[in-house]
Amino acid sequence: MEHKTADRPNWKRVTDKHFEVTHKESSCFNGKVTVIHLKQVSEPLVVNYKEHTVCIADSGYTWMQHFPEGEKYTITTVLDDNGDVVQFYIDMCGDHGVDENGIPWFDDLYLDIVILPDKELFLLDDNELMEAFKKGDINEDQMKLAHETAQKIISMHKEGKFEQLETCIEHATEWMQAKKFL
Repeated sequence: MEHKTADRPNWKRVTDKHFEVTHKESSCFNGKVTVIHLKQVSEPLVVNYKEHTVCIADSGYTWMQHFPEGEKYTITTVLDDNGDVVQFYIDMCGDHGVDENGIPWFDDLYLDIVILPDKELFLLDDNELMEAFKKGDINEDQMKLAHETAQKIISMHKEGKFEQLETCIEHATEWMQAKKFL
């Protein structure tokens, strides 16, 4: 399992960024929310999901990561330089919390879900999860947790009940409207 921090200190592609952490509480969400505004990148990051080619990091983009209390996942909302959602990236995790410096962290369980603005969903990196299990990097309970969490999210999404995405959009809209440098 890889221990990751929300400020992404080793992201070499990002040459200038603004980072902040807040706590949000509402009827739909309780937890930490982080923002990385990518002021300058050395080169754009473009990924492919089947027939979709998506730029997920470029100068002016914003990554907003939600750490919902009591859940075993985080959601990163990627916004382009106009503030439009590019994708939702959901990391299954063993746990998440906050370090001594107030920076949220998570223990990545390899399995990920991407949801595009058109609601198309992609399950990613199941092969990495299974390889980590075979190598002993994670145990059977952690492997099952990743699969169960992903299946819960996929089922809720298919039923139109994964309300966390709407909460992410609301928080992103609030943040974008409050920032003058965008």
